[in-house]
Amino acid sequence: MHSATDEQLVERVQEGEWAAFAEIYRRYRSPLYSFCLRLSGRKETAEDALQETFAKLALRAAEIRSRGALRGWLYQVARNEILMTFRARRRTTELLEDADGEVWDAETPLTLLEAKDGIAHMERSLARLKVEYREVIIMREMEELSYAEIAAVTQSTEAAVKSRLFKARKALAQRLGAH
Repeated sequence: MHSATDEQLVERVQEGEWAAFAEIYRRYRSPLYSFCLRLSGRKETAEDALQETFAKLALRAAEIRSRGALRGWLYQVARNEILMTFRARRRTTELLEDADGEVWDAETPLTLLEAKDGIAHMERSLARLKVEYREVIIMREMEELSYAEIAAVTQSTEAAVKSRLFKARKALAQRLGAH
């Protein structure tokens, strides 16, 4: 089963083969959890989103029709689960880009106090990015999704993805360069 392609596994899941579902889970559990954790910043939220994503795969595998679509479908479902959590917390303002193009959430005395060295500072800086910038950085740099895959997951255009990625990289470089 380890040599089966995603397309073959999806076909088998659609036919009701649970071993194929287990293989998809094995392949994608860790990268999806990492994505959810980085996007949400909360372990519990990431775990819930991961569980919901695979539950939806079990129930809605028939929706995955095109060749090579499994990875993008999983990331899109996981992203949507995280965004629904944000909405439930009335954090919709985080989803919209400010008119002035600001990419950072407001700093607090605690976040200023917590700023330290290296990777921890980078992780905190990444977590401080607004969600629409954070998600493209995570998907492109950490999960290595293509621009087309990110556009499909975020339901936007490749140009919008590239623009958000440019702004996010620039903001991170400025923040990290100052450190």
